[in-house]
Amino acid sequence: MAGGGAPDLAVQEQDEAGPGAGGDGDAPGGGDTGTDTGTTAGADTTTAGPGRASGRWWLALGAICLVAFGIRVGYTFGWQHLDAVAGDAYYYHHGANLLADGHGFVHPYAWDDGVSMPGADHPPGYILALAVPSLVGLTKIIDHQIFSCLIGTGTVLLVGMAGRRIAGARAGLIAAGLAAVYPAIWLNDAALMSETLALLCGVVVIIAAYRAWDRPSPRRFVEVGLALGLATLARAEALMLVALLALPLAVWVPQLAGARQRIGRLGLAVAATVIVIAPWVVYNMARFQEPATLSTQMGPTLEAANCDDTYSGPAIGSWSVRCATQWGDRDRSVLDRVTRHKALDYIGDNKDRLPAVLTARVSRTFAVGHVDSQVHFDKFAEGRPLGASWAGVGMFYVVAVAAIAGAVILRRRGVPSFPLTSAVVNVLITVVVFYGSTRFRAPAEPALVLLGAVAIDALVARLLRRAPEQGADQAPTPAPAA
Repeated sequence: MAGGGAPDLAVQEQDEAGPGAGGDGDAPGGGDTGTDTGTTAGADTTTAGPGRASGRWWLALGAICLVAFGIRVGYTFGWQHLDAVAGDAYYYHHGANLLADGHGFVHPYAWDDGVSMPGADHPPGYILALAVPSLVGLTKIIDHQIFSCLIGTGTVLLVGMAGRRIAGARAGLIAAGLAAVYPAIWLNDAALMSETLALLCGVVVIIAAYRAWDRPSPRRFVEVGLALGLATLARAEALMLVALLALPLAVWVPQLAGARQRIGRLGLAVAATVIVIAPWVVYNMARFQEPATLSTQMGPTLEAANCDDTYSGPAIGSWSVRCATQWGDRDRSVLDRVTRHKALDYIGDNKDRLPAVLTARVSRTFAVGHVDSQVHFDKFAEGRPLGASWAGVGMFYVVAVAAIAGAVILRRRGVPSFPLTSAVVNVLITVVVFYGSTRFRAPAEPALVLLGAVAIDALVARLLRRAPEQGADQAPTPAPAA
């Protein structure tokens, strides 16, 4: 989805009224680019650049961030103060401590068995992040959880800044407020999973994309590429955003003239992405028996998601630990190759089940089917409390409906929505290829929140505009007699 764009997404700074339109003009494919009158009529606004928000606005955003941090820490101590973690959470937690101790990127489970072998089950971003507190002696589970809560609070801060750039000051505060209380976002932070960092990096990508749309200079396209590279080091599937975001950004941005400029800008973004991820890829290629790039986990993930357990019955569209090959302490790149071939063979032998399985994967992720099953699976696999998970489902429905309206509003204003909707498409592709999971939806949540905030802000502005009109219809109150 791509709305049109004016040469500059001027941010409308306001105190009481809604933001102005993002500009005029239209993107390839047409569409109404007129101002959304429900958000601008009668607005008392002053134009301000992204770095010139009022002190009062920053204070409000800071207060929201304090609330966000309190929610995350309260949940951690109240429900997730754990003595032990397992699975991917243990991989990240123990892997960060081993890295901080100078052992490099070794496989934590093999290390516990007395074997030092290379580990790249996941890209290195979250391990590098958790190694920061480990370097200063904060190596406990709770230490890493609190640090992740800080990262999650940083995501709320950036969501507010992104919302302000996209739709104005009030929309930014609404977006930050939603991100602060939305369970589908804060539930990730105490889980010690890479989604925490992926959320933060995803918002950085969104901000970089809108900056490049505002002013498509070579430097800003390099910033887009750097942001995409960092996001890829957090979660490997973010690499698809090169095609889903950077490519349409270079093609559709209105200020560039001719194919040469557009190809050049795209080339800069791609080159910057490669520069960021190349050291990790080269490092992996040199230390495993089989070629390994961003991670060695594709094969095991495909195997766990493509078996009898996940092609029918209660777990359809999900994953099953019973389907995973037990590999011990042997080279993980070999395991990746073996399990990938095994999974592809299974898929080829069961093509007739694919429509039902793929539908179930999408349904689980976007809570349109198998909802009760997925909520209980989230408790089993990730320890999510049922009450918080159900609250997350309910709020997701509200945010998703508002996000659809927000995308329409942005299109009417001539503001591009593809920097946001590309994250949703990325998640959709990911779950179709692998399996359905509430957690896999996490990289799209900030985009949904930002789109939802646009719609809520437009509704608030419309209500504020109508309030004086309703008062004007009333007869004036007679003055008291002298």
